[in-house]
Amino acid sequence: MAEARKAKLSEQTADRLYELIVDEGRYPLGSKLPNENELSQALQVSRTTLREAISFLVAQGVLEIRRGKGTFVKEALPSQGLDLTGLAGMRSRVRAKDLFEMRLIFEPATVALACSRATDEELEQIVKKGRRVEQVAAEGGDWPLADQEFHWAIIKASHNEYMRRLYPIINSAVNEILQIAHNRQKMQDTALADNRIILDFLLKRDEVGASHAMSIHMRHLINTLEEQ
Repeated sequence: MAEARKAKLSEQTADRLYELIVDEGRYPLGSKLPNENELSQALQVSRTTLREAISFLVAQGVLEIRRGKGTFVKEALPSQGLDLTGLAGMRSRVRAKDLFEMRLIFEPATVALACSRATDEELEQIVKKGRRVEQVAAEGGDWPLADQEFHWAIIKASHNEYMRRLYPIINSAVNEILQIAHNRQKMQDTALADNRIILDFLLKRDEVGASHAMSIHMRHLINTLEEQ
C-alpha cells in the first residue's frame, strides 16, 4: 500500500511539473530547473518523490540530466507531446528498476548468443570496452556511459538485429536515470565486479555461464536501486 501511495504521488508530481513546463511556461525549453531542494519545496514533495517524477519525465523525453550541471528542459519536446492522463497506468512503471528488469529479460539471452556468434575481433572489442569502463571509473569519469558502450559491444556481437534496435531505446533512459542515482559508487563497484565475471565467461564462450552472470548482474543492480 505504501508503495502504491508513493507511486501515485510521484505521478501527480510528474503531472504538475509537466504543467509548469508546458502549460504555464514557468520553465522554458532549454532552461535549467531549480536545484532539488528548491524544487521539492516548491512542489511540496519529498526529494525521493521528486526524483521519481524527474526520472519519468527524463524517460519520456521532456527533461534531460546533464552531469555536473543539473536538470534541464529539453530544447524540443516530443513531437506528439505527452498525454499524462493517458499514461497513468504506465507512469509508476517507468523507473530505473523497471528498465533494468527489461534488460534482465533479454540481456542474458543476448550475451549467450554473443558467446557463440562473436568473432575473435568482436571479443577483442568487448575486452577493450571492459577495460575502458575500469579506466574511466578509476579516473572519476562518466562510467555509466562507458558501461553502456561495453554492453553495446556485447549486443552487436550477438548478431541479432532486433536486439540491436531495442537496446539503445532502453539504455538511453537507464543511462540518464543513473545520473541522478544517489548510490552511484555502489552501482559502479557492482558493475566493475560483475563485468569481469561476464567477460571471463565470454572469453571461454561459455553460454550458460555468461547468461547466468548477466542475469546476476542485472539483479545486483536492481537490488542496489531498491536501496535508494
